[in-house]
Amino acid sequence: MRNSFSRMKAGVLLSETRVKNMDNEFLRQIDHASELLKETLDEKLEDDVLICECFCVNVRDIREACSEKAEVDLDLLRKRFSMGEGCQSCTKAASEWVNKIF
Repeated sequence: MRNSFSRMKAGVLLSETRVKNMDNEFLRQIDHASELLKETLDEKLEDDVLICECFCVNVRDIREACSEKAEVDLDLLRKRFSMGEGCQSCTKAASEWVNKIF
């Protein structure tokens, strides 16, 4: 009688131990992929990346404007560059770029 933990793969009955080993390897691969994704998400943007197309504000401009605190201050950027006063896509998408400046 087959064990309830046995699985079929390409018509071959796999033992419980082999299934667990496969599952563990799969989980290790997922962990590795998650780490690689996190590294990609943590990458900082290049200076020339344009953040606000309406007023031609790039990452370098934002870094220079917010360098004193080394964190993005959207209110300061609104005042200095008028960011968010055009199409507003830069401020609406701020969550996608704010953490990639410093």
